[in-house]
Amino acid sequence: MVGAHGRAHFSGRERLANRTERRVATDVRTTEGFSRAAVEALSAARNEPDWLREWRLAAWATYEATPMPTRQDEDWRRTDLRALKLDQFAPVLAPPAAPVVEEALGPYLAPDTDTGGLLVLQDGALVARELRAALDAGVVLTTLERAVREHPELVRRYLGSVAPASAGKFPALNAAFWDGGAFVYVPRNVAVALPLAVLTWQQTPGAALFPRTLVILEQGASLTLVAEVRSLDQDAPALSSSVAELVVGDNAELRYAALQRWGRHMWHFGFERATLGRDARLHWGIGALGGRLSKSYIQAVLAAPGASLRTVGAVLADGTQHFDHQTLQHHVAPHTASDLGFRAVVTDSARSVFSGLIHVEKQAQQTDAYLQNRNLLLSEKAKADSIPRLEIEANDVRCTHGATVAPVDPEQVFYLRTRGLTHDEAERMIVAGFFEPLLDTVPVEGLRERLRAALAEKMERSHG
Repeated sequence: MVGAHGRAHFSGRERLANRTERRVATDVRTTEGFSRAAVEALSAARNEPDWLREWRLAAWATYEATPMPTRQDEDWRRTDLRALKLDQFAPVLAPPAAPVVEEALGPYLAPDTDTGGLLVLQDGALVARELRAALDAGVVLTTLERAVREHPELVRRYLGSVAPASAGKFPALNAAFWDGGAFVYVPRNVAVALPLAVLTWQQTPGAALFPRTLVILEQGASLTLVAEVRSLDQDAPALSSSVAELVVGDNAELRYAALQRWGRHMWHFGFERATLGRDARLHWGIGALGGRLSKSYIQAVLAAPGASLRTVGAVLADGTQHFDHQTLQHHVAPHTASDLGFRAVVTDSARSVFSGLIHVEKQAQQTDAYLQNRNLLLSEKAKADSIPRLEIEANDVRCTHGATVAPVDPEQVFYLRTRGLTHDEAERMIVAGFFEPLLDTVPVEGLRERLRAALAEKMERSHG
């Protein structure tokens, strides 16, 4: 087990079936739907402290007071939610007995994997945990639900401090209904040698999932974390509203990779936000491949001098998928730097929307920021929108941005076909080359290979 201070007392996988870690119930979904009563039932089922129950109820009040986004809102002009019926979903109180698909665990459990620790959550409950190497004293890898009991002072201090319920309709819904979640804490001057991983799996038909990740790196700490969400395709639609809060302390370094691979039945709404201290470094990798409709906010606040951010994102959309990414590089302090590159490949009748903003506040002199979005269209019906923006209040900065939207060059396809490749093979090679400059910047080899493999697998299926 991982004790109160995070030291590993075992190795190998742990399957969890006790009442503390896995809530057993006949009906796995609440009967109240989304309501104040459902929030109270969820909090009572987890035997939460009074402060957390009140925190959830305050978030529910914010949710009720916040209008549902429409295309009249600037952020949502290109994303239509009229087909979304929230009343067809219900929060999960307990997962079914069916285990997570082993195929999803394979990349993390392979003998040659470089993952040092793994947390597996299914429909909000912890179902497996593996620690392959002893964690340093004080390092914590556990569920957010368990951290409330074992590390209440940390959770109470940081929960909602980076991504408050007031951030929007769906972040408020997550704050009210978040389930097991993930909690990662690295104390001062501790470097976690091997990457840690969190896998969130959806199994219950028609479920509404609310994953919430809270990552805290104290001063001088270092960590690599992979967070993946996955499910198989299902007939019944499902809902995911996720939140990630990343706290990167002074002179700390976080390498964070988030991979979204939901089934095509999923409505996905994500809100991920990081705050960086003095001389903090964040390397952020994002892969978006799954879901029916996916709307994600990716924001970083460079709050102290010397903070630096490097973000790369890869989107691959096919069929009728819709991806909408809104990014923010928010420079609050002077002498900070950020570099964001997003690339999307869109085929069939799919659509990708990218809206990126560099915001430099008046006091943030000597800011160095760059924003780039490139889009490749593989069919006549595919569509990509790119809206890079600058809001600069300081007068001593270097900020640039750029965007491209273009179809595949037919001469490239022709050249590859003269070398013996089929049209589909040529297209797959062009797509791989399109993503490669971006993938080359991912700082950890294992993360690069996982993203490459995921992109290649989807391209092969889309041509199948």
